[in-house]
Amino acid sequence: MWSAARAPVWHEAGEIDWPVERAPASANVDVAIIGGGLSGLWSAYYLSEALPSLSIAVLESKRVGFGASGRNGGWCSGFFPLMPSELAEKFGADQALSAYRESFATLDEIERVLHKENIDCAWHRGGTVQSASTALQAELLQQQLAAQYDAGLGTDDVDWLPATRVAEHLRVAVTHGAIYSPHCATVNPFLMVLGLARVLRERGVHVWEESAISGFSDGSVTHAHGTLKASLILQATEGYSNSFRQTKRRMVPLYSLMVATEPLDDATIAALDWKNRATFNDGGRMIIYAQLTHDRRIAFGGRGAPYHFASRVRSTFDIDDRTHERIVASIARHFPAAASARITHRWGGPLGVPRDWTPSVVIKRDQKYARIGGYVGDGVAATNLFARTFVDAWCDNESALSRLPFVQHESPRWELEPLRFVGINSLLKLSDSIDEFELRHGKVPRVRTKIFESLL
Repeated sequence: MWSAARAPVWHEAGEIDWPVERAPASANVDVAIIGGGLSGLWSAYYLSEALPSLSIAVLESKRVGFGASGRNGGWCSGFFPLMPSELAEKFGADQALSAYRESFATLDEIERVLHKENIDCAWHRGGTVQSASTALQAELLQQQLAAQYDAGLGTDDVDWLPATRVAEHLRVAVTHGAIYSPHCATVNPFLMVLGLARVLRERGVHVWEESAISGFSDGSVTHAHGTLKASLILQATEGYSNSFRQTKRRMVPLYSLMVATEPLDDATIAALDWKNRATFNDGGRMIIYAQLTHDRRIAFGGRGAPYHFASRVRSTFDIDDRTHERIVASIARHFPAAASARITHRWGGPLGVPRDWTPSVVIKRDQKYARIGGYVGDGVAATNLFARTFVDAWCDNESALSRLPFVQHESPRWELEPLRFVGINSLLKLSDSIDEFELRHGKVPRVRTKIFESLL
């Protein structure tokens, strides 16, 4: 593993083929979008469709797709960080179900755009499998499933597979049953970013890269090369949001790390029997996620890397030997047929987590300002949904999207340091500890679980 490339495997399939265009020393546009990831690019895409006369600029501190959009797990999931039952507690049952229906439909919308714009990004709709690694996980997953049915989802959305049927999708070493949903696709996210950026540049949208933003206020953006004036500033900075005054402590950067294997040989592929390439995770508290890529690699990720004091983000944090070792061990545990596969890539980076795990669209017209984000790692589909929601809300379009409960939702700020540092890292350690206890003893550690829930 130590010889693996320290870069996302997705970058093997394509590269940016246009020269860097930096923001000019002085310019005026109608809309300045801060962040060259999927949130910013999708917002520019739908704004340029709705109001083609607008002058739009996307500003990125590095190159497009540098952040989570170009290095994530390649899941395009219709699920939010909060399940329908949890959203119902916040916003009411009708609003929660409406939000989920729009999110599920977002996969169709993304597919439509990819076909229309001829964006080849290895898009594949194979659904998702959440497998129970223990009998206790099976019990907990079935309880969660019942709550989602009570919230309005149907068996066409989520369904229980007994252990004997999990192999209809893939073979895992140990399973006690699984939840299956069709509302998930796989994608090369970096190719999606490149395709969207290409379309925008062809439309005349400015894509200004290597133009780091130092601040913005009241329609004025200060960047590395000068100042930009805009009638609207849209902030789409996700895991990098804490560095801006407007979003200080609104989101913390939590690190998610990944590895990718070499392309698997025929015997390993046959042993895995990963029939329609459904994405995979298990029922543990510490999140893991995996897919079989179109070129026959296992791309496997997990959280658990430490949170860094004062929400610091550094490129050196992208590689964490201990976390990467645990991810490789998880491949062996769930997919022993691939245990000896060579690890060719390992990488990581921050994702944005609001205090209440709820994404939002915030519009402040008097300040010429808006922001979208807060996806907690479930952003590939959500970036599209929230971009369309922002455009409808900004344009005063009366639509199902503009009525979603995320519009004008303000997540509370995270605690001050050192409480934030202690609390978040305690949650990470407790997640790991609870999973280990349940795996060994087949029961819930009640005290630790109460402490865990009290910190959320």
